[in-house]
Amino acid sequence: MKSSLAALLLFFASSAPSTAPAAEAPLLQSNDRVALVGNTFIERSRHSGHLEAALSLAAGPEISGLVFRNLGWSGDSVLGDARSYFGPPAEGRERLKNVLSEMAPTVLIVSYGTGEAMSVEQGWTEEPGATSRSAAGLEESLALFRESYAALLAEMKAAAGPQLREVVLLSPTPLENLGDPLPDQTENNRRLGVFRDTIRELASSQNARFVDLFAALGGDSFVGTIAAPPLTDNGIHFTDAGYAIVAGELAKGLGYTPSRPDLAALATLRAAIIEKDRLFFHRWRPANETYLFLFRKHEQGQNAKEIPLFDPLIAAQEARVNEARTAALDGKRGQ
Repeated sequence: MKSSLAALLLFFASSAPSTAPAAEAPLLQSNDRVALVGNTFIERSRHSGHLEAALSLAAGPEISGLVFRNLGWSGDSVLGDARSYFGPPAEGRERLKNVLSEMAPTVLIVSYGTGEAMSVEQGWTEEPGATSRSAAGLEESLALFRESYAALLAEMKAAAGPQLREVVLLSPTPLENLGDPLPDQTENNRRLGVFRDTIRELASSQNARFVDLFAALGGDSFVGTIAAPPLTDNGIHFTDAGYAIVAGELAKGLGYTPSRPDLAALATLRAAIIEKDRLFFHRWRPANETYLFLFRKHEQGQNAKEIPLFDPLIAAQEARVNEARTAALDGKRGQ
């Protein structure tokens, strides 16, 4: 994006008020294991590293040993539709529970609602018995979304284990109107606002934190155009500079005060995060999973033993992330 540096500086200089209650304790503690769960917004964030960088730096130098794992899955719903390869959505939910059980996170940051809000007329799930409800209009789709999200949270909490300390629910982000030939997103933004309200209510009922990215990025105006130049490449998916803006709003929404780091140190940290996330992606989502573990494993299943070999590579890269984080924090203290 041609003005990514300007947008990045805007992110660190921004001083919009936090959506988190002032009395809330800081989210992150030393040695936290943070699982990022959600749809395309979460999965694609691994390509920029901004979300993890912003949170880890905002936590401050007194917090150490942070581990982040991106468990996003593009196109996913609260019922797990995209995570299932060949079976019903329940297969996708089981996949998510398995990886959460292995990871044993202390913090869950969860983001759903965009695809569901945009698909209330045609349906957004293949869950047996639920498809007709998600295609029956806004009210019925919204009720199914809330019911299914609550059930998913219960399943994730149980899978994560007793050490899980915090759950954070993110609102969807608003969509941008970029003009022809792309569609006008005004009506989708209206529905996203309704889904945002439902997620806020769900967070309250679950004693979870809530971050209103929809409001922070201007969604309540329903204009749809958030920045000039735009922060998305198609009205929906964020550019690198767009993720920088969102990362700042996420940190502030959790009660942190983002500050301006040395840009070179930040770039080094983000590069280390991106490589760590790349290695982890291939560890938990190998491209040839059908051959390694599923119904074609009789052909190449002997290679499944190579997948755990990613673990020492990830551990080594995690050490580089921590070194880069320390350097970035040291640079901030020297300013």
